[in-house]
Amino acid sequence: MTDTATPQDIVALARIPERRQPGARLLVLDGLSDPGNVGTIIRTAAWFGVSDIVLHGHGVDPYAPKVVRSAAGALFRSNIIEELDVMFDGRPILVSEPFGGAPPSQIADLPSWALVIGSEAHGVSDILRKRATQSVTIPGGHGTESLNAAIAASILLYEATR
Repeated sequence: MTDTATPQDIVALARIPERRQPGARLLVLDGLSDPGNVGTIIRTAAWFGVSDIVLHGHGVDPYAPKVVRSAAGALFRSNIIEELDVMFDGRPILVSEPFGGAPPSQIADLPSWALVIGSEAHGVSDILRKRATQSVTIPGGHGTESLNAAIAASILLYEATR
C-alpha cells in the first residue's frame, strides 16, 4: 500500500477534486518531471494564495505518490488544470528565464498573470516562450548555472503576490 521503505503509518483515500474555473493568477508548470519539485511548488503556491496550477507538456502525474506527499495536503485544495488554453485569455504570460529577463519586482503589481516555470532540464518550452508577454529573471548566479525549479517558483511567487 505504500511506495516508501518507512511509511508514516497513515492511509487515506481521497477523491481528485473537480476542476474549477480559474482565477486571475495561474501558475504554469511546463514539463516539470521531478515529482518532489512539483509537490513542493504546489504547496508553496498554496502558501501564497495561488491555487490554479496549469500542467503543460510531458511532466509528472500530479497525483503520483511523491507529489501528493511533498504537496502536504495542498494538492487537494488546488485547481489542477491540464488545458493550456485557459491562460490565453488576455492575461500577461510571464516566463521564468535564467538570464536576460526583467527583475521579479516588476511583476508585483499585476492583478492577473500566468507565471510559467520551465522544466528542470529544458527550461520553458518554445510554444510558451513565443506567447510570453514578459520574461522574468531572478538576479544572482555567481557561477551557478540555474536555480532548482521549486526554489525559482518560490521566489517568483513571493514577488508576484506581494
